[in-house]
Amino acid sequence: MKLIKFTIFLLVLSFIASTGIESQVKTKRTSLSRPPAFLVEFNFSYNQPLPQLMGDMTEQFSFKNYGVKYGVGSAAYFKLVTDKKGRIRPYFTFGYDLFLNTDNNNAYLKNNITTEWPVKDSTGVVGAVPGKSKMYFHNFHASLGFEYAFVNKTRWTPYANFDFGMNIMFGTYKQTPNSSGDEVEFTYKSATRLGLGLGFGVNGRFTKSFGIAIGIKYKLPNLLLKDSKYSNEVNKFYINDKEDTGLNSGLNKDRNMMYLQFYLGAAFYIGKK
Repeated sequence: MKLIKFTIFLLVLSFIASTGIESQVKTKRTSLSRPPAFLVEFNFSYNQPLPQLMGDMTEQFSFKNYGVKYGVGSAAYFKLVTDKKGRIRPYFTFGYDLFLNTDNNNAYLKNNITTEWPVKDSTGVVGAVPGKSKMYFHNFHASLGFEYAFVNKTRWTPYANFDFGMNIMFGTYKQTPNSSGDEVEFTYKSATRLGLGLGFGVNGRFTKSFGIAIGIKYKLPNLLLKDSKYSNEVNKFYINDKEDTGLNSGLNKDRNMMYLQFYLGAAFYIGKK
């Protein structure tokens, strides 16, 4: 929470500083304010999952969410500056996000071997026993996007962007019942979804070729191509994010994954307009 507040504070402060200085100081354009031909960013992020991605670990088995609490990630952005003022930036981005949760008190599946999922009545399968649990949820993503930069005569350039692309998601649930002491792994099989991201950030340019990027992004990775399937493979599940009460009564609505991404990274300014 402190990181979230700090990120928002920096964004607001940078925007106020850039617009305030621009309105008071009228100077000729310097090398730091001339737009580059390309802008490359490498970012690291803290990701805050939102419902229906975030929740208690047991809720993934009742199809309410995916039982994760927090996440981290990284991404690369390749931005092409298409106008002389440097405001229009179509871009390509790819990256990886990992979401996690741990529970040192419970193991949530009664049996260490599951040969069918989902089942119409999961009460015979789901039931906490003393033990430990871990949840890992992965998202590899690649997208095309569009960015508009609010160019001014300072080192700080606010921007807004959106992108649409592909997400490849899979997961692992691990439990260690105290009764056996053995760790057992259950796999969420790989699934491809289409989603979008909406963001706001600030570029800070310190030299002609180097600066930073700081921002916040709202992501919906499974907006399209939702699906739910039955699996009879041992300890393997599907993502099951589409409504399908024929598979299980708990699948009575689509599960829409959402999360906020707070990022900080390095920016490289290449070439010139």
